[in-house]
Amino acid sequence: MDFKISPAEIEAHYAVLNKIGNLGSSLTDGFLRAGYSTAETAAMNYFANEAGKIGLNVRRDAVGNVFIECPGQTPEFIECGSHLDTVPLGGNFDGAAGIVAGFAAIKAMLPVAPQLQRGLRLRIWRCEESATFGVVYCGSKAAFGGLDADNLNRSFDGQTLADAMLSQGADPGFITSRQAAISQTEIDNIAAHIELHIEQGNLLEVTGKDIGIVSSIRGSQRSRVELHGQFDHSGATPMGPAFRRDVNLGMAHILVQLDELASRYLSQGKDLVQTVGIINCDSGFSSASKQINQNAITKVSGYGYFTLDIRSRDNDFRSSYCDEVDKLILDVAARFGLEVAMKVISSSPAVGSLDNNIQQQLTSSAAELGYSTSSMPSGAGHDAVIVAQQRRTDNSTVPVGMIFIPCRDGKSHCPEEFSSYEAIARGASVLAQTIFKLAQ
Repeated sequence: MDFKISPAEIEAHYAVLNKIGNLGSSLTDGFLRAGYSTAETAAMNYFANEAGKIGLNVRRDAVGNVFIECPGQTPEFIECGSHLDTVPLGGNFDGAAGIVAGFAAIKAMLPVAPQLQRGLRLRIWRCEESATFGVVYCGSKAAFGGLDADNLNRSFDGQTLADAMLSQGADPGFITSRQAAISQTEIDNIAAHIELHIEQGNLLEVTGKDIGIVSSIRGSQRSRVELHGQFDHSGATPMGPAFRRDVNLGMAHILVQLDELASRYLSQGKDLVQTVGIINCDSGFSSASKQINQNAITKVSGYGYFTLDIRSRDNDFRSSYCDEVDKLILDVAARFGLEVAMKVISSSPAVGSLDNNIQQQLTSSAAELGYSTSSMPSGAGHDAVIVAQQRRTDNSTVPVGMIFIPCRDGKSHCPEEFSSYEAIARGASVLAQTIFKLAQ
């Protein structure tokens, strides 16, 4: 049996989603559906209501995630899932394409669902993006009891995560007590979990492939590095570390040497991506504004900071590399007479290899439907990472797979983010075909 999802089905859902959290009259004006916001709730409620109309069961866990299931009692479930929140001024496809595709796939299988040996489930996770409260995977981490309580005090737009959760009917007490909102029995019953997502890169588009079969997911460590020196007059203070404690000069040397360190490991074939995302910019770090504003054109810089995002699909290598990075920063800073304060903002493990059987099933499903494929790693993180960490009672991990679909010019987290309804429909068709096989 072949399942082919119509682009018209995808377009019908987007006709509604395009009006929830949009920041202007055009899609290119961008979106904001922040985690645990009224807009995110409205998008989740849309799918919950649509599910009820076609006889699907809907339930919510204590931390606000929505789960849509085919009716009936089954010993195991084949799942799909993603998120509906966006970064500020983001697009409407990161996460949302996976929910639209997942809903369309389950709807397409409703006529045959009673004959399947396993149930079907769509998970809509809350607050996946870190761009709001500064912590990634809030909803999925909280669901499995893995979100640290100190994250509840993080703020976005003047509201703490705890208050935002309460405003949307979720219970932050589960996070305070690290109590899972999903039972161990439910984890034991997940036979497979698949997430569809836009690629957020341009490999599929450039190579002309329809579907990406994700082989691994990079983990990340994100840090903030503060450098403290001394403000001095730029004309009266001689150059050189004997006279100056120049933060900007020391930072420049640090950044160049970090790039050289990364290049050395890349030449050895290591999987590594390193990015300095923020330099002396108060976006998300307003407490630094007083010190940053003391810098001037006629001063030797006495304060500065930058952020560092280090990613790899090899957890052990990433850990040892981060240790090397810390030592490099301290050594270079010492040469320039600088004091250093380093803080890890967030850390997420890699999934070195997604489930081989699911990868094979996705590949064969795409071939049956006439779609070309490419095996590829995911450079970005996804809720699938959190699901893949969950252990059943027998100590086995939940089998997880991912589908990538092309996005125009590889752009994501920006108003230009775009994937066609045809591309989403192809991905949804592969998803449905694979779920059907795994559920038999």
